[in-house]
Amino acid sequence: MNFFAGLLLLMMPEENAFWTLVGIIDDYFNGYYTEEMIESQVDQLVFEELMRERFPKLASHLDYLGVQVTWLSAPWFFSIFINILPWESVLRIWDVILFEGNRVMLFRTALALIELYGPALVTTKDAGDAITLLQSLTGSTFDSSQLVLTSCMGFLSVTNAKLYELSEKYRPDVLLIVEERAKIGRQVWKDSKGLASKLYNFKHDHESLMEERKSAKDSVDGDASKLEPRSLYLDELLSSLNADSEVDSLPDLQERVGWMKVELFRLLEEKRAAVLRAEELETALVELVKEDNRRELSAKIEELEQKVADLHQGLADKKEQEAAVHKVLMQLEQEQLITEDARKHAEQDAAEERNTVIVLQEKYEKAMASIALMEDRVAIAESILEATMQSEPGLTKVPSPPQTQLDSARRKVEGLLSFGLKWRDKSKGKSEESTEGKSNLSTQDKENPGHG
Repeated sequence: MNFFAGLLLLMMPEENAFWTLVGIIDDYFNGYYTEEMIESQVDQLVFEELMRERFPKLASHLDYLGVQVTWLSAPWFFSIFINILPWESVLRIWDVILFEGNRVMLFRTALALIELYGPALVTTKDAGDAITLLQSLTGSTFDSSQLVLTSCMGFLSVTNAKLYELSEKYRPDVLLIVEERAKIGRQVWKDSKGLASKLYNFKHDHESLMEERKSAKDSVDGDASKLEPRSLYLDELLSSLNADSEVDSLPDLQERVGWMKVELFRLLEEKRAAVLRAEELETALVELVKEDNRRELSAKIEELEQKVADLHQGLADKKEQEAAVHKVLMQLEQEQLITEDARKHAEQDAAEERNTVIVLQEKYEKAMASIALMEDRVAIAESILEATMQSEPGLTKVPSPPQTQLDSARRKVEGLLSFGLKWRDKSKGKSEESTEGKSNLSTQDKENPGHG
């Protein structure tokens, strides 16, 4: 409870912190911090059932590793996530717990942590690795908003009524276990009454004494393999002792105490040798596990390095492709600019040619009008000439000068007209070639859309 007191003292004066602590323990966690811890045991069983119901794959994996769910959830529930989660997340969870007035948020938050970090636990291959990984992951839960949202919205089915129902289901079993433990404790206290006398009688048994000396000699030599038969023999003898023997029937008290000291020192020596042997075995096992982990880690590192190299190679290839595509696009843009300039020049030339044709057309019309006027004059002159010739029969018919001038003017106009028509046909041909070039360019762009 010192964690609770430390957190409350950061928020309020000392007396207020004390009464707040009393209120939280009595109203919200009643039965958690008693000698039997009945409510805490019940909540652990309830949480285990909820977790197995929601995450069966993870529960099966933990069973395979030999990890009990209580090992994970008990520190969370007893400390209400203090020293488990970052301070901001702890305060957000406490706000919800105090606001709702029950322990529902406690279960929802634990289930949310299992949902967030359960996939990582499934990848572990050792019980110690699973517990260590979960501790490190929960300690980095700095996004309190995500945690509270996952807890409150992802586990709406976890209600106070459901928790009460499951608690009533498991409470009789917990009470039965607590009662059995209490009976065993009382029986052990009762049997200890005549233990000294029975040990003294055991000392005077010759065969037992020879076995004892042999075991003591083996323990001095450091052979831990002899400990188990001797301990089993001693346990069988102690279990056969009668609990109703009286201490008053013992012989000399000082002799009894001395023998018990020797027996105690011998047992301590055996225990020390067994502890040393166990530590050696544990050290050897840890080294083997570390070596195995190093090999697996080296293999994973090599695999990751190969993947990184492949990614770098793919990235380089992609950059080369992008450079080639960019170069093609630049060439297309340059060609398009050149084509656009040519189109503009062609349009300008066509406009100039159209203007020239219009001017020539106007001149042609003026020339035709002049020819028509001259034809009229020639007709008048011919009529006058015929009249004169009729009046004067002796005159010879000679081509009139106006007719000669008219023919020359007509030839000039026809030449000018033919030049204008040739110029117009030439202009039309250029404009058609420009239009055909633009259509061919647009057709090529449509046929090659990948370059865009």
